[in-house]
Amino acid sequence: MAVALYLFLLFLYSDSLHALEKGIRENWHKLSHPHKVYELYRLLGFKCVWFCQGAPTEHLRSFQEVLKEVVHHGLNPQDYLPREGLEPELAYTDALLKLSYDLYYGRLEPSKVYKNWNLPKKPDRVLQTLHALLREHRLTELLRELSPRSSDYWFLVEQAKTLRELSHVEWKPIRETRRDETGPCLQEVAYRLFLLGDLEEYRGADLSTWELQEALKRFQQRHGLPVSGQLDKKTLGELNVSPAQRLQQVYLNLEKHRWLSTEHKKAVVVNIPSFELFYLERGVPLLHSKVIVGRNYRTDFRPTPVLYSKIESISLNPKWYVPLSISTKDILPKVQKDPNYLKRRGFKVFYMGEEVDPLQVDWSSYSQKNFPFLLVQEAGQRNSLGRIKFNFPNPFAVYLHDTPDKHLFNHTKRAFSSGCIRVEKAKELALRLLGEGWDQKRLDNLIKTGQTQSIKLNEAVPVYLLYFTAFERDGRLHFREDLYGYDTILSRLVSSGGGR
Repeated sequence: MAVALYLFLLFLYSDSLHALEKGIRENWHKLSHPHKVYELYRLLGFKCVWFCQGAPTEHLRSFQEVLKEVVHHGLNPQDYLPREGLEPELAYTDALLKLSYDLYYGRLEPSKVYKNWNLPKKPDRVLQTLHALLREHRLTELLRELSPRSSDYWFLVEQAKTLRELSHVEWKPIRETRRDETGPCLQEVAYRLFLLGDLEEYRGADLSTWELQEALKRFQQRHGLPVSGQLDKKTLGELNVSPAQRLQQVYLNLEKHRWLSTEHKKAVVVNIPSFELFYLERGVPLLHSKVIVGRNYRTDFRPTPVLYSKIESISLNPKWYVPLSISTKDILPKVQKDPNYLKRRGFKVFYMGEEVDPLQVDWSSYSQKNFPFLLVQEAGQRNSLGRIKFNFPNPFAVYLHDTPDKHLFNHTKRAFSSGCIRVEKAKELALRLLGEGWDQKRLDNLIKTGQTQSIKLNEAVPVYLLYFTAFERDGRLHFREDLYGYDTILSRLVSSGGGR
């Protein structure tokens, strides 16, 4: 900031200003990125970029080619046309910078969508990249150089092209049909599955029941539905979502990719809407696990937060110090119905630091407003955290942990927790994080002792809790429900033009 101010004052008061410097000074308040415009021209030696001696340059044609492609990245080319009222040379540079920063950082501030957004920000390399592209006459490579480099992002860009073509196809709602019904309705379902790539070949009435069921299974898997092969109500609902709507969903997820900086040697990544966890080394997934995330119930909304932190330690046979919100919302009503509930589930009750007998407490006299107790569940088979807990500092008091309720992983939609993430393959994840010198036998022996202990990792491992509703799996495009309504918020902000 101090350097930019110094540069501004330098050219503002210089008696021998270059023509471009004077132009920037005179149009300072009209430019969207005045400091960036000045700095880019300084790097270029204050040479013209777009028009030299009145003639358009190669860069102008290259920029126009780039604008034709930005739509596949979910950006509107009209937003990056040179502004009226500015000298064309400066107007095009200002537009180039706007596009470049939107590509690199995203159009919107993520904190407008996610509470307490704390994910690390990418270092700014936009000006250096533009300098190199212009100097080396490679401006057509702008999208490749400044967009996210992840294969996931570029997969979505390619899928956007396909969906854009499909968005012109008429997509009338298909009505619900009986199981034994055949004819035009099922033929329309089959044709739709063919267009979406879940059915390899469409043969109208000649299509076998088995082929249709297999295509439906592929579609259901791609949309996070129970894989039955039957045309149930939820499957029909997803089939009725038009390619134009799916295209917008892809665009929103491209924007979310632009917010991320996830280049780490090791990382744990949870995608909340797909109920999945990945352990990665140098970007390669070495472990995949189902997870359970926070509830999205209308009357009991407890979302898992989007956040970044680092796993610092692992607790074996953890005790559970129950948060006040869970004590009052979940446990108190059960105790009021059954006074033996706490002892049966291995809870101890503390008041002002002293343990009290839960059977001597008049639980009916307490509520969320006056609950004075700390509930602690002892380690063991009944403990809600299971046998393993992964600890990382965060303002939401959430963590990853094991669970005794393994049957819940059989559900397709797994939004059952109070915000924490329950991990199906908790032991496998622990071994990955603990690294060299650890094996299944050593870990099991420590767990069998029943003693609560904490193991500090040799190196803290980054953990990302993310929210992607469109993504690649096994080379195919998957979609998931907007579990917490964040995509709806993001879409509204994008539509209103709310930027950074």
